[in-house]
Amino acid sequence: MNDRQKIALGLAGLILVGSALSFGPSAISVTQKIQNLQSAFEARDFQLQADLLTDLAEENPWWKVLWESSGETYFQLGAYDQAIDSFENARDKNSLSETGWIRLGEAYQMTGNFKAAESAWGMVQQDPEALMRLAGLYQDQGELNAAINAWNQYLSLAEDPEEGVYYQIGLLLAVESPADAVLYLEQGGTRYPAGPRIARAIRNTLAEERAYQLMVSGQALAAEKHWELAVQAFKKAAALRPDYAEAYLYWGEALQHLAEQDSDPLELLERGLALDNQSPLANMFLGLYWGRLGSHRQALDYFTLAEQVWPDQPDLLVEQGRSLGALGELESALTKYQNALEAAPEDPLYYRQLAEFCLLYSYQVRDLGLPAARMAVQLDDQAPANLDLMGQVLLDLDDQMNAVQFFQRALDVDPAYAPAHFHLGIYYSTREETDLAVYYLQQVMIHAHNPALKDQAARLLASY
Repeated sequence: MNDRQKIALGLAGLILVGSALSFGPSAISVTQKIQNLQSAFEARDFQLQADLLTDLAEENPWWKVLWESSGETYFQLGAYDQAIDSFENARDKNSLSETGWIRLGEAYQMTGNFKAAESAWGMVQQDPEALMRLAGLYQDQGELNAAINAWNQYLSLAEDPEEGVYYQIGLLLAVESPADAVLYLEQGGTRYPAGPRIARAIRNTLAEERAYQLMVSGQALAAEKHWELAVQAFKKAAALRPDYAEAYLYWGEALQHLAEQDSDPLELLERGLALDNQSPLANMFLGLYWGRLGSHRQALDYFTLAEQVWPDQPDLLVEQGRSLGALGELESALTKYQNALEAAPEDPLYYRQLAEFCLLYSYQVRDLGLPAARMAVQLDDQAPANLDLMGQVLLDLDDQMNAVQFFQRALDVDPAYAPAHFHLGIYYSTREETDLAVYYLQQVMIHAHNPALKDQAARLLASY
């Protein structure tokens, strides 16, 4: 029960006292509805609460707080159109609190009315929470400078801003002004280790031309799964240098990680290949493109062309292994993964990818997958992906206690690491520990950059 609902319920008590002095039909109706409202609060029946609050608000126009309480309850139900009606009634009666304005904006956003959401939050833009919402809205719409301005306004008002705010501003600046991003990214602190990694990559380019800065910045963003921002960085690099083959190639690759694409990835990849027809990177990315579409034989043709120039390139070997695995040629696929390990024996990434292959196909998980996952953690125990994968392998081998510990360790390193939240959500869901399952799945919705992961979490949340 939130503060507005508590106020409404407190006023309900006063109404009950007043109603006891009168036995008219109206008073009896109000008294009965308030008694039903009390029962609905105790039973956590949000639908009944919302309907009763709306009825009471309509019957008692002087009782203005009810409209916002009704809107809040409809919002909790996911009935956003009804929530908007109630919040707008409170607004029209000049009784909408700052919290109510923020909720109204969220309801508009959930119904796709982004201009109205911006307007609602603009009404209380001295509230740090409203500025956070505005910044997120601008970023989603690709208005990065507006998002940066909103975040900076937030910093000027917030008494104790979180480290994550500096990290978020740094990410946006990595696309708009890479040189200015470094300081913000470094202030992300230990909770956002990706910040210093992106900052280091950018710092090494400060003496280079802007197109190259944006390319490296985009690559660093992509490495941390910030695909939307990476796409914008590559797009800007290509606009600055229309002859820059790698800009088109990385742009086409990054686009494939977004749910909504404003350009054709294949067209961009082929343009990059046309600019440099000897590029092994172009052939590799085209192989990835066809592999994602399930055309693994076609993908292998491109990988073979790339291999002529990059015979010992571990990433290329892994991608060949992926396509061979998808075709059911597990022994040949395993050979490629092992060749990748031989090419880069000190890199934990390739041990992790071998373990992922074993998990995906339930292929020698204990004999090969578990040792590979352990080696990945030994080589880098501060990478949340390594810790999370170790948890997945242990869970697959039914070592649940240690699996959960590794998922938690991943979140200790990076509290925003969505896959670990997802795997904990799945774990607690199978154990029917609903509160924990919902909590971790909600964290996925907050932190995930992978649309497929978000979709899976949303579908699981819907079941609750």
